[in-house]
Amino acid sequence: MNKLFAPLAPLFNLLPKQGRIPSLVIVTAALALGVWSYLSRPAAELYQAKKGTAIAAIYGTVRIEWTYSVPVRARNNGYIQLAAGIISGQASIGMRVKKDQPLATIVDETTSRALTQAKIDLEAALAKQRIGPEDTSALHSSQDSLDRTEKLNAMGGVSQAQLAQAKDDVQKNTDLVNAEKVELDKTVDTCQQTLKTLQDQLQQTDIRAPIDGVLTQISNNDGELVQENSTVFVVAQGSTYVSGQVNEEDVGEIHEKMQARVRLYSFPNDNFTATVSSVLPYPDPMTQRYTVTLTLDNPPPNLMAGMTGERNDIIGERSDALLIPTRALLGSQPNASENKVYVVDGATVTPRIVQTGYHSLETTEIVGGLDEGERVVVSDLDLFSPGERVRPIVINPDHK
Repeated sequence: MNKLFAPLAPLFNLLPKQGRIPSLVIVTAALALGVWSYLSRPAAELYQAKKGTAIAAIYGTVRIEWTYSVPVRARNNGYIQLAAGIISGQASIGMRVKKDQPLATIVDETTSRALTQAKIDLEAALAKQRIGPEDTSALHSSQDSLDRTEKLNAMGGVSQAQLAQAKDDVQKNTDLVNAEKVELDKTVDTCQQTLKTLQDQLQQTDIRAPIDGVLTQISNNDGELVQENSTVFVVAQGSTYVSGQVNEEDVGEIHEKMQARVRLYSFPNDNFTATVSSVLPYPDPMTQRYTVTLTLDNPPPNLMAGMTGERNDIIGERSDALLIPTRALLGSQPNASENKVYVVDGATVTPRIVQTGYHSLETTEIVGGLDEGERVVVSDLDLFSPGERVRPIVINPDHK
């Protein structure tokens, strides 16, 4: 049987071997064969070239960043205990916190023991201060002895040398008592200062949120040993901005307040507009690309730092231009003056060289090689080959 009718073999086997095949069966078979042949072709998404406004834009990548982040550091050594509601790892990343909200405590047993001992030492020093200098009784005795010597001296019962000795004893004991008072006061002051220092250190074991914001980093698991000055949390301010990268050869075209169009991979069906806020005056030392900051004019409510995408900084517009999607270009090289596209005439794929003008992330202007209404392939370009027959699916049919 002819290979063309091979798919209809089961149908022919049902017919009588003798006699003429009814015309209706032939027509039905031919129709079925035509439908099968058409449906067996690969489907090709096509776009009809049409007039519109061409946009010249500089392409770049974007990343959503937190406006401001604060690292929260440990102020002592110890074992971390996370506060209630905060979980190790990624579970609490993105959690919103309030300023001064407890995040964790660092248990410092050494400081706790030293604090207990400092309290004991202070109580002992205060007790000694209340009792007074040990030489106070000797001072009192020498003072009583001087009083008696002075009375006897008035009656002529003691010599001047004995009186002078009695006075020297009083002065000596007075100096000793004063020195002991100074030492007792100094000991109390030292103990009080030591206690205050340890109490301040103990208070530093409480880690609290420095600002209202979002937890973006939790560095330690519950119960881990942390070192003084290590970063245990990062809290970011709740707002975000768009950080973009642009090539060195394009940065001269970009200026503040320039309009841009942004496409974020997390929102594939949404288009965003943005305004250039600033251009950093120096390139990234690794990539030699310049950083551009932008502000989204219509940010989505669930915009989060870390999202990435692409952008076009608009540098010119031209009306009544013939446009096709940029993704229809083979190799996606809109910067080149000539590009190749796949044109489908009827149902046959034909490669065509076209001349391009303005281009953006979404559309490219065609200035030669393609007429309005002609259809170009816009998806899975690598799956088609010249001369291939396809099943056309026009995504922007002209209903005029």
